[in-house]
Amino acid sequence: MDHIHYEDECSRYITIGCAEKPLCMRACWVEDPNGISFKKHLARIDDYVWVGEDGIKMQSFGSQVWDASFILLALLASNLSDEIGTILKKGHNFLKNSQVKDNPPGDFKKMFRHISKGSWTFSDQDHGWQVSDCTAESLKCCLSFAKMAPEMVGEKMEMKQFYDAVNIILSLQDKPFLHGVMLGICVKL
Repeated sequence: MDHIHYEDECSRYITIGCAEKPLCMRACWVEDPNGISFKKHLARIDDYVWVGEDGIKMQSFGSQVWDASFILLALLASNLSDEIGTILKKGHNFLKNSQVKDNPPGDFKKMFRHISKGSWTFSDQDHGWQVSDCTAESLKCCLSFAKMAPEMVGEKMEMKQFYDAVNIILSLQDKPFLHGVMLGICVKL
């Protein structure tokens, strides 16, 4: 139960996905049907389940960051920046706010977790699980936004956020060449 509670708290009771959600929720119910953990799980059911025209539906947990980064990259490639400034500004703000701000609490390595500060998840910041390709695509967007005028895309991301993103990407592999390339990109900013 310690591991379940740890994962629940790290993911703000979304858990890692739709298969794990009911299992963790049930374990908390078995432990204490009136407990705070079970109640917090109940509050996050709407992240997965809704009623459609043809009955109850269940989804994974969404792909907000993943989708947003690809849409923004496509919009940036369209050369329509002057016409879609408001969209770019909102998208940039979403990515900045979706970046994971902290590592998992406590002795996260003991709980089989990796650093996550600076990463982006597949869905939203609450999820907390870093995803390498979501981090890479979101970082690519933010690097593109850093080259644009603030009037067009809003306030730029802080340099520390770029360093944290590079750090998480580098921690997921071990190639010295990439260290130099990634750090060189940030230095140019």
